[in-house]
Amino acid sequence: MLRVDFNVEIVNQTIKLYPDLWIELQKRFPKIEHWLKREEKPTLKQLGKLAHFLHIPLGYLLLDEVPTLHKIPIPHFRTKEEAPFQPSLELIDTIKSVRKKQEWARDLLKEFGHVKLSFVGSLDINADIKEAAAKIRETLNLADNWTAELHGRSTALNHLVKKAEGVGIFVIVNSIVDFNTHRPLNVKEFRGFVLSDEYAPFIFINGKDAKSAQLFTLAHELVHVWIGKSASFDLREMMPAKDEIEQFCNSVAAEFLVPEHILRKQYAQYGVDYQALSRYFKVSELVIARRLLDLELIQRNEFLDYYKEYISREIQSRRVLGGDFYETAKYRISIRFARLIHAALLEGRILYRDAYRVTGLYGKTFDEFFRRQVYSYV
Repeated sequence: MLRVDFNVEIVNQTIKLYPDLWIELQKRFPKIEHWLKREEKPTLKQLGKLAHFLHIPLGYLLLDEVPTLHKIPIPHFRTKEEAPFQPSLELIDTIKSVRKKQEWARDLLKEFGHVKLSFVGSLDINADIKEAAAKIRETLNLADNWTAELHGRSTALNHLVKKAEGVGIFVIVNSIVDFNTHRPLNVKEFRGFVLSDEYAPFIFINGKDAKSAQLFTLAHELVHVWIGKSASFDLREMMPAKDEIEQFCNSVAAEFLVPEHILRKQYAQYGVDYQALSRYFKVSELVIARRLLDLELIQRNEFLDYYKEYISREIQSRRVLGGDFYETAKYRISIRFARLIHAALLEGRILYRDAYRVTGLYGKTFDEFFRRQVYSYV
């Protein structure tokens, strides 16, 4: 049986970055210590399984030099720079998965004759905040007080997702890596990310987050699309990183959700009454608190105290979905992306094999998903 040499430094580097892997690594590969000490060699099949477990290409383990591993291809903005950022394997793999979808989407859209989206990169970070928010609302066909016409934060979030997808943006909401329930995402690491593109911009929202925070994240991400900048971010305490791009995106997102001129009128009537203002705007109390802070109607310490209390309350009362698989899948894939793949299948522009792979759905599950969800999503 053929046994092969491999670059043990790549494995050592990965273990150093992710020490929690070591225990599971020993369980799955009983001879791993012998391999790393070069006392024994694995078979090519064993090496392939090792590469898969470590989430790296098999070819990398056969290289003489150690390549740059376990990085993400976009900037990651953190509210607090406490230590050098090392992305989790879950974040790395999620970005890889979305990038693969984006590559397919871009190519298919071009084949179908779609043109570049004119709004991508149309804003400059030196633009007026109110004008920028108004421009985004205009493109999405939303009124200044669009949230006031809706009932509840989930409705507002779903409405904004549909509006974004309606103009050509792909929106994914997921709390795990693809469909792997054993690989949850960490909301403390990132709330979302954006992969900007003139044909196929993709937005990802961490579904582990509270609904109220997801709405603000989506608004923040939309601004990233309008300025044409890819990034991931944690938005701790709903505060941006100390970066001019993040500061701009957060300010526009706040104005987009709760316009200043309307809020000031309601503030004159209600004062600092989070619940009353929340009922009026149909957004979460948290978004209201964030907006009051922006307008210096409350102090930062007041906001932080309220933020901690609110998030704790919402997480405790959050309903755990018993899980309609197909209902959840439409957000994990993006309805716009699913429809594009389905259209490509009908025209013979993509093989079923590739459609299964890129959506993560196979066989009857794939067919049932389209029957239940894709064309009933209006």
